[in-house]
This record gives sequence, C-alpha cells and structure tokens, in this order.
Amino acid sequence: MCYYFIWRNFEMSKKGYLFLNFVLGIMSILLAVGLLLTTQNLTFPIAVLPLLAFFLLADFIPIKTKDFSVISNFAGIIPLIIFWDPHLAPFASLLLFFKPISGEKLKVQRKIYRVLNYFLMYGLAAYFIDWTGNFYLSLIFFVLIARIISIITADILYSFVLGRMKLSKITMVTDLIEFTYFIFLAVYGGMMWNLYEMGRNLETALVFLLFPATTLGLWGFVQFINISNERKETLKRIGSLRSKLSKTLEMISLVRSDTNFQSVLNQIASIINNSIGYKYVLINLFDRESNKVERVAQAGLGSDEFKKLKDRSPEIDDIKQLFDENFRVSRSFFIPEGAKELDTTYTYQGDYDELIAGQGEWRPNDLLIIPIVNQSDTIGYISVDAPYDGRRPRYEDIEVLEIVADVVLRVLEEGQKYRRLVMASKIDSATGLYNHTEFFVILEKLLETSEEQFSLIMMDLDNFKLLNDSYGHIVGDKIIEKVANVIKKNLRKIDIGARYGGDEFCIIAVGSNKGEAIKVASRIAEKIRYVEVDGIKAEISCSIGISSYPADGKNSTELVEKADKALYTAKQTGKDRIYAI
Repeated sequence: MCYYFIWRNFEMSKKGYLFLNFVLGIMSILLAVGLLLTTQNLTFPIAVLPLLAFFLLADFIPIKTKDFSVISNFAGIIPLIIFWDPHLAPFASLLLFFKPISGEKLKVQRKIYRVLNYFLMYGLAAYFIDWTGNFYLSLIFFVLIARIISIITADILYSFVLGRMKLSKITMVTDLIEFTYFIFLAVYGGMMWNLYEMGRNLETALVFLLFPATTLGLWGFVQFINISNERKETLKRIGSLRSKLSKTLEMISLVRSDTNFQSVLNQIASIINNSIGYKYVLINLFDRESNKVERVAQAGLGSDEFKKLKDRSPEIDDIKQLFDENFRVSRSFFIPEGAKELDTTYTYQGDYDELIAGQGEWRPNDLLIIPIVNQSDTIGYISVDAPYDGRRPRYEDIEVLEIVADVVLRVLEEGQKYRRLVMASKIDSATGLYNHTEFFVILEKLLETSEEQFSLIMMDLDNFKLLNDSYGHIVGDKIIEKVANVIKKNLRKIDIGARYGGDEFCIIAVGSNKGEAIKVASRIAEKIRYVEVDGIKAEISCSIGISSYPADGKNSTELVEKADKALYTAKQTGKDRIYAI
C-alpha cells in the first residue's frame, strides 16, 4: 500500500475512521459549545447566504496535482469571518458534508472526517484569536493556528491511526504553497476589513474580488504544472516504451541464439524485472496431465520462496477463474486489490517498502496476469508484481508485456521443435527404437552411473535377406517395423531397446543377470514367430547373443564384443537359438 504524509492520500479502514471521527467529534462538540458561548451576536442575516455559497463554491475548485493538494475553501472562510461573525464562520464547514466526493468506499465516514477536520481547523483558530485588535495581525494569527491544527488533525493524528508516519519533500512543498496562499488571503482580508469598517463599500467589493481571483490564479498555475507534468510523463513513457521494446527485441534474439530454453525463460524473467520494471516476475505453464500450474521461471524471488511456490502449485481451473472479463485489459487481466477474493495459499507476498516509499498507485494485492496464448489455447501465463515506478499499468505497458508473452510462446515452440530435432537424432525413424549412436551413448552413461548389474541382448533376424528377396523390400521394411513393435511391447520401462543396424537389434536389460536376460530374449523370440505382414505369414526367427555386466566386461567395447561373439556362435550352431557367454 502506498501513501503520502497528508491525509487525503491515505486509505483508512472503517474502524480507523470510527475511532478518528469519534475523537474529532468529541473535540468538535466541546468547541461548538465554546464558540456559541463566546459569540456576542447569534444571528443569521440573509446577506450571509451569498458568502456561504462562495465558501462552498471555493471548495469545488480543485487546486491539486497528482502529488499535492491545497485547501481552496480558505478563500471563503475569510469573508465569513469579516462580514458575519468570527465565531460562527467555522460552522460553514458543515455544508461540506453535502459536497460529492470521489470513490465508493466509506463515503459517509470520509465526509464526516472532512467536515470535522475543517471545523476544528477554523473553529480552534477562531476561538483563540482576539478579534478586537489589529485586523491584519488577527487574520495572520488565524492562518498560523489554522495551519498548526490542520497538521495535527489531518497529518499527524491521521497517520498515527494508520500506524504510518513518514515525512516527505512533497509534504513540505505542499505546506509552503498552502501557507503562502493563506497569508495572501489574510492580507487581502485585513485590507478588506479596514475598508469595510471605514464604510468604503466599493473598495471593499473590489478587494473581495481578489479572493476568487487569487484562488483561480493558483488553480491556473497548478493546471500549468499538471500540463507540464503530463508532457514530461508522456515523453518519459515514450522513452520507457522504446526501452522496453528494445529489450523485447533482445529477448527475440535470445530465442534464436540460445538452445537452452530454461536459460532463455530465466533471462526473459530477468529482463522483465530489470528493464520493464517489475520487482517480482513469475512465468507459469499449464500441465494438462496433472491439471496443475507449473512454475518454470522467475525473477526477484529467493530460491526458497520459489521452491515453496513450486510445491504449492494451484490447479489450472483455479487460475482460469481469474480470467474474468470484468477485469480484461487488452488480452490480459488486471484485478485491483479487493476487487476479487484471492486464495493466498498460492501467492507470494513480497517486500513492498520501496513501493510504499515511492508513493505510487500500485497496491500489494493488485494482480496482473498476462496469458500465454497459442492461437485460442491458453497454455500458461506471466504474473508480475511491485512495479518499480509504483504505478498501476497503463494500456501500453500491458501491451509490452503481451509481446513478452508472445516471445515466451515462441521459446516454448522452439523448445518443442528442438526436442523433436534432438529426438530425431536419437531415434531410428523406421522403428521408433533408439539408433546405433544413441545406444552407445546410453550404454556409456549406464556404465558411468550404474552400480548394479545389467545384461546386453543382441538379436539378429535369421535369413532376412531371403525374406527380402522373396517378398520385396517393402515387406522387409514392414517386418523390421513389426519386430521392433514386439520388442517395445515386451520390454520393461527401465529397459532400453535399439536398432543396432539393418536387421540387428540390441536390448539393455537393466538390473538383469544372464538367467533373467535369457527369459526376456526367449519371450521376444517366441513372439516374433507370429509376425504377419500384409497377410503374409513369413517364417521369422532370430539368433540371440547375451553378455552381462560386470561379469563379461567393464566397458562398452568388451560387453558388445562378448554379446556379438555369443550371437555369432548362435548363428553358427544352427540359428533360432539363444547363446550366453
């Protein structure tokens, strides 16, 4: 939550307002009694009505920028002090209850607080001033006391109830501008009071015009500041947008240059963090098989926090409930704090001290989700939090993040393509088994890492050349494919099958001794006999040789040579048999 050290920029809870209004209400009742007792002429002349209208109209003049606001109704309280009664003028603050205020939350509580704050500000100042002395000095002292009371009730007390007290440069600048404005009005008031007492009505009326003129002049000056700030902000946004687009192009180049796709996703998260400007970034994918959200990359979170988030993955359906059309911006979703009930089990609450100090608009429970969409299918999303500029996203900010989401999609697509290419280099296209090269890669890895025994089964189809010559190469290829299917169906998940070359196959029976490997080989050899292709029932048999680790060799060369020698022996001794060294 972000705030300033001035009351109008805080967010107060209902209980906070209840306590604050109770305290100020008791003080206001006592003050009202005191003012009425000290009033010498308790009357309400009709001539006061235009002055009350001016007081209310002055309050409607918005002298404020995005960083500060000045009390404009002070221009209306001075004429009421002069032409009505100093001790009755503060009661004009009650009219402010009927002025509309922005926002829907706690409207009545905020209105009551506003009325009580102004009544105490003007009432206490009027009560402690001796109005029988010099007009100028009386009004200047009125300004001084009113400002002190305003600081106590509107700044210090309000901040104390919130539990946050923090001075800022903006606060001091606001106080200086407001105090200067009040002093000018007090001097005009002293001049007008003197003229009024002297019976110089025309001059009094002309000086009175200085009150709306000064107020409108200050309003014009502030509007000029607003226009200048907007121009600077626009130029800043354009520069920021260029920078963000430049970083997005950098992401695209990463996709082209780096085949480590996990690394690319982490770099993209870091770019969102460092260059696009969000303290916390999370890239998530939908795992359809488990119906869970998989956290795949992040920036800004510690490793422990990221691990906790990965362990507490929500279901996809829970996330999709957040894709509410009421909160759609472009093709993303921005859910303001409190607009939707969220399950904090699956969320990360970060450190928002910098955000608070930056006096921004973003709230800690704001939620921005950028879906990763493949055509019409949402396959994941990017979530970001705590923007470094402290502001809620503009439309163009969200569009930049959507470009990033498209880049992530490109990374994922390239990743799938890469995996397909990698698999193509490992898999024999005709059979779906590992190829000769990958067989040796797997065998070497197994020898490096495995401490348990395994067996090598080498198979060679008998008389395959004769089958090719008799039925043609197309049928021969189909026989190879059918045999490969038999091998795949009869292997355990931990076993590895490969096409060693031509009509020769190799199986690594993990954790099996020779006896167990012979059983595997016998089962496969028996199944092969019944292979049928295009209605042709060819007589298919195979010869098999078996070697075992570590009994028959400690390296791949020794094991393959032993298995190959056993296979050769099976061929030489009549084929259609299994031979183990």
